[in-house]
Amino acid sequence: MNSGVVIGRKLYCTHSNYPDVPMASSIEIFDTQTLRHIGTHSFGLFPGSVTWADFYQGHWWVAFANYSNKASAEGRDNRWTTLVKYDKNWQQREAWAFPANVLMAFSPYSTSGGTWGPDGRIYCTGHDKPELYVLELPERGHTLQFVKIIPTISEGQAFAIDRSRKNRLILYGITRNDNYVVVLVID
Repeated sequence: MNSGVVIGRKLYCTHSNYPDVPMASSIEIFDTQTLRHIGTHSFGLFPGSVTWADFYQGHWWVAFANYSNKASAEGRDNRWTTLVKYDKNWQQREAWAFPANVLMAFSPYSTSGGTWGPDGRIYCTGHDKPELYVLELPERGHTLQFVKIIPTISEGQAFAIDRSRKNRLILYGITRNDNYVVVLVID
């Protein structure tokens, strides 16, 4: 499992076969009360490993990571990392590449965690740097628009936004080396 998001009474966890190739991914669904597995959505063999997903404005948003290391596949490197927009029935609607400066920061890995913020921006992390990348959908074109980098204490990976706080952006992350939960308040 790579990351998860709670929507209603369901926990949706992204899953991939990283570092195996060819890449295969799924979203595994659990009941939040019992943590019993209640469903799956398989992407099968797909050009990228699912690392995060979110449901925003009636659509699924799914990040497919590619790597510039031993886990690279079929001649692709992390420049092939993609954010895909699906409708409720998992039909692809649109897709975007990540900006070059963010891919360079991710390298040799890729995006590891991400979600939509209450401000309508995309917040994502790489695999190991203590940075949070803020992106927006472009007005035109196929590449997400870079907004800024926010320094953090946590070393990349998945994180969560506290959606109960409507007027403050509060994120929760982890430190892998020290096993701490980190709280980041963004003004």
